[in-house]
Amino acid sequence: MNRGTGQGPTRRVALLRGINLGGNRTIPMAGLRDLARRLGWTDVATHLQSGNLLFTAAAGDEEAAAQLVRAVRGEFGIDVDVVIRTGAQLRALLDAHPYADGDPSRVVVACADGPVGELAARRLNELASGRERVQVADTGTDVYAHFPEGQVASKLAAGLLAALRPVTGTARNLRTLTRIVELLDAGASGR
Repeated sequence: MNRGTGQGPTRRVALLRGINLGGNRTIPMAGLRDLARRLGWTDVATHLQSGNLLFTAAAGDEEAAAQLVRAVRGEFGIDVDVVIRTGAQLRALLDAHPYADGDPSRVVVACADGPVGELAARRLNELASGRERVQVADTGTDVYAHFPEGQVASKLAAGLLAALRPVTGTARNLRTLTRIVELLDAGASGR
């Protein structure tokens, strides 16, 4: 996390939870980019419509997340959970994921805003059924989940984020995270 290492601001991604799903909790990505720029953030871009905001800011992760939460509430009237990761953090998660045999669209990483406790890990394992697999990453703040039959009818998929409580999180599949890392490495695209 960017905690003022003296190396200058780090390009990161803010992962917003639960927006633009089925026409609910709608935030236009152009509006989100504009909002980030008004916060003084630079190198602003978005990926997909699901709330992946790439940016550079001097603020640390917790401060930047809090700024974005307040700004989204004020601008769009929506309360969102925000988790921030750097490209290096996401790259390490991608490199270490334990489900190399899984379809990248059916393997997700849930990124949490704090440590995933033992109780949460037990709840996650209890939700997994059939060939589903779930594992807390070595980071302690991220969870890998594999859904070989998809997520539509999965109790694990439906309860994944709720099981993390008291921390909050949001999940993206490996394809999306790979593309976010590429975009972070390439710099802002202006979109």
